[in-house]
Amino acid sequence: MKNLLLLLFLIVIFSCKDRTVSSTLDVCGVKDPVRNLPWLRAKIDSLKTEKQDDMLMVTVGKINGEIVFDCTMVYMSCNVCQVYRCDGSRVDLAKLTQEEMQEFVKTVRGENTRGPVIWPEK
Repeated sequence: MKNLLLLLFLIVIFSCKDRTVSSTLDVCGVKDPVRNLPWLRAKIDSLKTEKQDDMLMVTVGKINGEIVFDCTMVYMSCNVCQVYRCDGSRVDLAKLTQEEMQEFVKTVRGENTRGPVIWPEK
């Protein structure tokens, strides 16, 4: 009987699915953007194929109230590598005003003010 209870306990523990930041997030009209935004899923899958997905950090932020995704390869020395809109189109950061860029840096890169990091999953 003790063995059966131990077995059931282990099954329950190992079958529980962890909730990730992305799985609890509802942005761009989808819940869990890592799995449900096709362009983001494809980007992550491509990096998994190249075994570089652990070097990617995706942070959700805002520019002028619009949700954006900052995709940064952590080994690169760029300030902002690639920024995308909900539809997967790139944001041209060179066209942002100084105020817009400050808002972006605050909501994406700010130590205590940045949006959620949805990749890597934790």
